[in-house]
Amino acid sequence: MMDAIELFTLSMLPVFLVLDRVLRRSAQREIAGWRWRAGTASLAMFLFVGQIGDLASALIGELRLIDGSGLGTFEGAVIGVLVYELLHYWYHRAVHRSDRLWRFVGHQMHHSAERIDAFGAYFGHPLDLALFTSIAVFVLYALLGLSPSAAGAAAAFLAFNAVFQHADIATPRWLGFLIQRPESHRIHHGRGTHGFNYSDLPLWDALFGTLSNPPPGADSEVGFYDGASARVGEMLVGRDVSKPPVGKATQAVLSTLGG
Repeated sequence: MMDAIELFTLSMLPVFLVLDRVLRRSAQREIAGWRWRAGTASLAMFLFVGQIGDLASALIGELRLIDGSGLGTFEGAVIGVLVYELLHYWYHRAVHRSDRLWRFVGHQMHHSAERIDAFGAYFGHPLDLALFTSIAVFVLYALLGLSPSAAGAAAAFLAFNAVFQHADIATPRWLGFLIQRPESHRIHHGRGTHGFNYSDLPLWDALFGTLSNPPPGADSEVGFYDGASARVGEMLVGRDVSKPPVGKATQAVLSTLGG
C-alpha cells in the first residue's frame, strides 16, 4: 500500500504532464515512442523506488547515529535536505566521473533521454535509483534520526524537485539559486557536457564550482543521440551506449581496413 509520500509524488506527475503540454517553452523535438517508453519506465521505477525505500527502512531498523527526533518538522526537514544533498552531490558527481559507475550503476540510462520532460523524471536504471533512494533513507533515518514528520517533509521536497526539474516550463533565474530549476537541469543533461548542477540544491554546486544557472527559457540539446534511450536492454547490463551503434556495413569496412 502506498504511503503519503508516494501518493504525493504520484499526484504530481499528472500535474506536471499537463503543465508540460500547456506551458511548454522549449523547442525540443518529438522523439518517436519517447512518451510511451519513458512514461512506462518512470511508473515502473517509481513503484520500484517505493519498495526499495521500505526495504532500506526495514534494514536500518532502529539504528540512529544521531538523535534528531527532537527537531521540529521544518528544522529537521531543512537539515535533512542539506545533508542528503551533500552526499547526493558527491555520489552524483562520482557516477559522472567514473566510466565504470556510469555504465554499471546505470546513470547513463537517465542521461540517454533525448528530451527533458516530466515523462522522464524516473526514467533510469533500477540500481541507480535504488542507490539514490537508499542514500536518502540512510541520511534521514540512520544518520540524523529525524522524526517521521521531518523525514516525510524532506522526502516530499526531494520527490517534488525530482519531477519539477524535468518539467518543460520556463522559470525565473533567481529560483535557480534556491533549487535546481528545469533550465539548470537541462544544462546538466547537455549533450556532451554533464559537468554541472549535480545537486538539487545549488548551494553545493556553488561551493564546489559546478553551478550553472542559465537565463529563463534557456535551451540545451540533451541526450547522446536520437535513439539512445531505446537501447534499454543494453544499458541494463552495463553496455556503453554513448555512441551510436555501428552498422553492419560500417563494421565490415572497418574490419577490412584493420586487416
